[in-house]
Amino acid sequence: MFEDNPATLTLQKLTRNLLDRESAHIIYMFSEYDQYVNNALAYISDGLNNGDKILVFEDQTFYYTLIKKLQLSGYTREDIQSITFQCSTTYYGTGEGFSADKTLEILHDFVEDNVEKGIRTRIWGQVQVQDMSISELRKYECQCDKFFSGKNFISICTYNGLLTPAYLQNELLKVHEYLMVDQQLERSPFYHQSYVTNLSDSEVERLKKLESENDELRRKNERLLVKQARQKEREKFLDLARENAEKANIEKSAFLSQMSHDLRTPLNTIQGYIQVIQMNENDAELQWKINRIYQASEQLLKLIEEILDFTVIDSGKVNLNKELIKLKSFLHNCVDSILETPKHDIQLHLEKIPDDFYVEADPVRLNQIIMNLLTNAIKYNQPFGVVNIFCSFNEYSNEIQIHIKDNGIGIEQKELDLIFEPFYRSKRTMDNWEGTGLGLAIVAQLTKRMNGTYGVTSEIGKGSTFWVSFKKVKPNQSYELESTNSKKDTDVLGTGVFKILYIEDNQENRDVMAVMLQSMDHHIDLTFASTGEEGINKVFEDKSHLVLLDLNLPDINGFDVLNKLKSNPITKEIPVVAVSADALESTIKRALLDGCAAYVTKPVDFKELRGVLQKVAVKI
Repeated sequence: MFEDNPATLTLQKLTRNLLDRESAHIIYMFSEYDQYVNNALAYISDGLNNGDKILVFEDQTFYYTLIKKLQLSGYTREDIQSITFQCSTTYYGTGEGFSADKTLEILHDFVEDNVEKGIRTRIWGQVQVQDMSISELRKYECQCDKFFSGKNFISICTYNGLLTPAYLQNELLKVHEYLMVDQQLERSPFYHQSYVTNLSDSEVERLKKLESENDELRRKNERLLVKQARQKEREKFLDLARENAEKANIEKSAFLSQMSHDLRTPLNTIQGYIQVIQMNENDAELQWKINRIYQASEQLLKLIEEILDFTVIDSGKVNLNKELIKLKSFLHNCVDSILETPKHDIQLHLEKIPDDFYVEADPVRLNQIIMNLLTNAIKYNQPFGVVNIFCSFNEYSNEIQIHIKDNGIGIEQKELDLIFEPFYRSKRTMDNWEGTGLGLAIVAQLTKRMNGTYGVTSEIGKGSTFWVSFKKVKPNQSYELESTNSKKDTDVLGTGVFKILYIEDNQENRDVMAVMLQSMDHHIDLTFASTGEEGINKVFEDKSHLVLLDLNLPDINGFDVLNKLKSNPITKEIPVVAVSADALESTIKRALLDGCAAYVTKPVDFKELRGVLQKVAVKI
């Protein structure tokens, strides 16, 4: 009889209770390795204390850990010599295929002497179930149970419960009298002596079927694991590609921003002086030559702006400020702007636009779309050709289409799907017309970002019609009143002395600004500062009415100068106009949010500068 309820027995209590019995066959399903080692230590220590022989079938790491713990517990080398160890892979033959008969022969060799002498033997062995036949494993455990009976054996067969399938655990519980887990030991609920007898044919057949089903499940699981591993590898690759793309975009933006700055700075000198000369030169031939120089510099500036603009749009960092737009007046302004550009022999016809044609879009970006399409229509037209601008309404989709039609060279059908791609240029036009191949790509990107659609129809030799389409919206009264009552700014710089401080380290830029301001026919007192710190001090000394601020200064950042001026009660009301070669939209937005009254990009346009000074002067 047991001294304790077997459902609550510890391993040590059980083995002590079994001292009066002839044998015990225990299955141990462990899940915590540290607890597993401690249980082995307690079991083997108890055996050493009782003078039992010990057999351990485990791996080398486990055995060295066990010996070290025994030595720390005070056991001598002589005590430990009663432990016989063999590597579990050698004993069970896992690497070559498990055989119940062969393994049992090895066990007989180990314990034969102990059996003859009647010495109690304790066995601790971990079974690696991978690649083992269920029927062979069941056969081995049955034979062990019969072999141990009546021979003074306590055998603990250990299995990793996390790796041993549930169906196999159930089969093993049938042939082990006791079940042990990390913290508990009890009688096996499935054990019966009848299971330990030789397997019947039907039982063998059942196990084979179970084994076959298990193999199929394992193969499916392996395929699933491979699939999951590949999926994780793809995700890892995509994450890496995404990180590299983001890094490349950041580096590209930084490079283009710096390139834009470096190219705009010399252009500022070129265009600045040209604009002043244009206003003062009366010689017709020289004026014509100067105009040609200015047109060439404008073309270079446009290429720079186009590349930079597309980079910002393509990265998704473009900011859209949608407004209600009346197409009639808006398209008239676009056509007027084109007519102000250098003369060409193309006629522009704007057909009548209904008064109720309104769309919701960013006016700056819609203007960019229309101007790109008009420029494109003029550029690829026939000599003395015509460009027609008209609108149509699709009642079904409630969309207004803006059409720009030319009678130029036309586009081949195979190229219609390509012309909106970045940097694409037709081989037919590459040698005759200059450009980056980004104009139509910008049209496509901006239209999509404003929830519009775009397209083109064309016929070789007869021309092309490009169109963009946006949802029609109803006008509101406040917009009508605003449009009707809007007035142009008047000249408010006045006749008094207007003090301007220009904080700029580049001498060429300072000279150009001085010449431009002198040409405005106003009493402007212009002073300079070449560093940020000098500029901050001069604002206080000169009591400036206005500060023109370059953002790229040698000592401190232009934004730091701006923040210091706006945070000081004495200078916070003084208007600051940024004058910079950085044309990135994000930089412009930041400057305006931080307190700039306006933002002028280099090269400085004389009319734009004059207009900005007029608007700022109103608030002074």
